[in-house]
Amino acid sequence: MKRFLILLVVLGLVFSPSCGKNKREDKKLISRGDKFLTIVFSSDLLGKVRSCGCHVKDMGGLGRMATYVQHVRDSADNLLVVDAGDAFGLDLSYSKTEAELTFDVFNLYGLDVFTPGETDYVFGLDFLKDLQLRSSFDFVEANVIDSKTNKPIFGKAYVVKEYNDGFKVGIVGVLDDSIRFPSYVEQKGLKVLPPAETLERILPRMKKECDFLVLLSHLGLERSMELARNIKDFDCIVVAHKRPVIKKLEKIGKTIVVATGGEGKYMGRLDLKLSPNGTLIDGRLKLEPLDDAVEISPTVKELFKKYGLVLTDKEWDKE
Repeated sequence: MKRFLILLVVLGLVFSPSCGKNKREDKKLISRGDKFLTIVFSSDLLGKVRSCGCHVKDMGGLGRMATYVQHVRDSADNLLVVDAGDAFGLDLSYSKTEAELTFDVFNLYGLDVFTPGETDYVFGLDFLKDLQLRSSFDFVEANVIDSKTNKPIFGKAYVVKEYNDGFKVGIVGVLDDSIRFPSYVEQKGLKVLPPAETLERILPRMKKECDFLVLLSHLGLERSMELARNIKDFDCIVVAHKRPVIKKLEKIGKTIVVATGGEGKYMGRLDLKLSPNGTLIDGRLKLEPLDDAVEISPTVKELFKKYGLVLTDKEWDKE
């Protein structure tokens, strides 16, 4: 009888409702379908295709950008790579060859979406559209339209990137409508609309199609913050124009706002854990310094040779 009672107690512990509940909860946690998204972002390169060549700390350059993105690609399951514009320089020495090289490197490291800034129109709209044709990534600038057709000048108001698990990320970009293009930039044929009004018009469609919304905001920091306060639908805003920098994770409402500082010295990495419907569970931001600890891509060095462009002595020496 004593042995029988002991057996009942043991069975009660094994098959008690509380134990069963814990198992069900564990199973629920495992199967809840959380999503993971890594966003690598940059902006305001401003023509700095080479490293700075600095004596104290050599930083930047397209070669290090390519190496860094590939490093992240090797470790991230769902990766989105974006640039929010002002890739080209305004210095008189900056050439079309350097602009073409820049886009070849963007192609090389797998940029997904680019929103042109005002400096990217420096060689004219036709030149920029020719580069678009030879690029493997999307151009999006919803509020810059063809003055004849009233359609986005680069063809798409926004793009949707779908990942293997069916998770969909929508990306849209806007340019500051108050920006004055340099006088030598041909503006015939294009019109810049108010960004907020443009976004409010297309957001209902994006929200229906996508689980997570990203804005490439070439509005500068102040106007981007204002937009985030007034339009609360975006999950992440990447800020460009005048080299803005945000060093720690910052949120306005549900919107994460990020910026790298420009000139190719840093790239940003945002690692996100999201619920199945795209709600943020956890987010981590890192600004990665592209210093001499980052190898310069040998493939990019070969591209410099191909274009007949010189690198700095430090870049050649770093193998």
